[in-house]
Amino acid sequence: MRRLYLGVLFALLLRTAANAEPVRYALSPVVENGALKVLAVDIDFKGDADGLTVLKFIDSFQGDTRPGRFAEGLEITGAKSVTPRPEGGALIHAAPGAALHARYRIRSGYDKAPTTQDETQTKPIVLPDWFYVSGELVFAYPEGRRDTTATFRWDAKASGFRFASDLEQLAARHGTVDDMLDSIMIGSPRLRITEGTGADAGLRLAALGAFDAYDDPAFSGMAFRLILAERAFWDDGPTPFLVTLAPLETRFGESYSGAGRSDAFALWVGQTLPLADLRRLLAHEYFHTWNAGQLGRQGPQRRSAWLSEGFTDFYARRLLLRSGVFSLADYVAAWNEDLLGYGVSPARNADEEAIAKGYWQDHALEEVTYKRGALMAALFEAQLRRDGLGLDAVMRAMRGLYRRDPKSALRANFETAFKIVSGRSPVAEIDRHQTRGETLTPADGDFACLTIRTVTQPGWSLGFDPDATAEKGAFAGVDPAGPAYAAGLRDGMKRIKREGGAMNDSSVEIAYTVSDASGGQRVIRYRPEGKGSVSFQRLSIPQDLTPAQEAACVRTLSGL
Repeated sequence: MRRLYLGVLFALLLRTAANAEPVRYALSPVVENGALKVLAVDIDFKGDADGLTVLKFIDSFQGDTRPGRFAEGLEITGAKSVTPRPEGGALIHAAPGAALHARYRIRSGYDKAPTTQDETQTKPIVLPDWFYVSGELVFAYPEGRRDTTATFRWDAKASGFRFASDLEQLAARHGTVDDMLDSIMIGSPRLRITEGTGADAGLRLAALGAFDAYDDPAFSGMAFRLILAERAFWDDGPTPFLVTLAPLETRFGESYSGAGRSDAFALWVGQTLPLADLRRLLAHEYFHTWNAGQLGRQGPQRRSAWLSEGFTDFYARRLLLRSGVFSLADYVAAWNEDLLGYGVSPARNADEEAIAKGYWQDHALEEVTYKRGALMAALFEAQLRRDGLGLDAVMRAMRGLYRRDPKSALRANFETAFKIVSGRSPVAEIDRHQTRGETLTPADGDFACLTIRTVTQPGWSLGFDPDATAEKGAFAGVDPAGPAYAAGLRDGMKRIKREGGAMNDSSVEIAYTVSDASGGQRVIRYRPEGKGSVSFQRLSIPQDLTPAQEAACVRTLSGL
């Protein structure tokens, strides 16, 4: 019995020692004949006490269930035997607590530069002279050790690659394996790095490529201003933060996307997109520094995405207005875009079960979650404001709850914080609009001085196939019965540029500068009106609003 007890104690000591020992990561470029081929990853770690260590990648990343498939050529030293896992990583048999070294290479998920058709980045970008990768796609880890301390080293060797990552701050904040996964890395001999000074000290922009509508100072100026405004909202002091900006080649339409990290946000942006179109994205992604990571643990299957994404959208608009980056007209336009999208969405009344099952497979389900959550935030804000309270106090109370209990859930913390602030429960509204998917219908007064009305207009139709057009590089699938054909658009015409137009809105004229078979250029204008009609809500600023009344309205909508 004593021998068994000592054996168990020895195993526990070995396991504690393995968990106490840092997991050490290194990343380096593999360059051949002047071109980047792959990224090499090296990991040093201790084996588990029972002699079996599982080296694995995360189970899923933004709906991709095999994020480890881009790792190749895994080699393990210090092991007795190694059995590769189909999803990436390996089962490693070794002496208890053995010193193990793993080495593998990350190949690119693209054979050429990504375009605006690839705005959702779930694959590593490793191209001849640049790379852009998320930690989830690069780093394996010993199972059960995501809370273990980690170290990181970038080894450029003689490649000439400049490098930027939030992992450069890993040691200063005593980072863990979890922080390795929640990271972004960008590198290139052409990488440009802008360092903030003064009030912006600690902020960095790492950018690649050229953008038609702005340069690095214009972009960093706007980004740094938003970062300071959001920190002020949470009453947080200065900490290092990285913004990464990578180009998407424009194929048909402009597009952009991003991913918030705990101390960085990663952007990939169409090169022709105006800077003004990026304001919401920047504000949204930076707000993810707090929501959900500092407010509560997210539920499974994106069940709390209405809170983590929708409330983040609400606060992106609020803080853009508060900081002065948005005018009141900008604020109204942003809400009207979402009110229209919500009104015409085929998933508007999807219940929580449907969203949980199809969030990553059905874009309409993903998109409506953002819009529904933002409208729910507006609903709760209006209710609280009528009682002389506000949603800001609820958000800050959620942060306090999570600090006291780091295992607490996001939705539970919202319900508790709401009750602390208001004295009542929000569960009935959550069940109605999120659990059952009933339509949200804001009323006059919910947006302070702004008026709201229901609009009915023709349905929206581009009149051609945008996917086929992007693939062929020329207009394709032009519908002979549609508005584009009636205006003179034909299959085979080349798109030079687009002017105007608004997604889902048939009332806004769209214009394309095109070239035909003879090479001649002309402008084709039309209203993208389709068959049938749609109804949705629209905000407007009262025409008789005085400057003093407008300023008061801005303060109210800003939560001040």
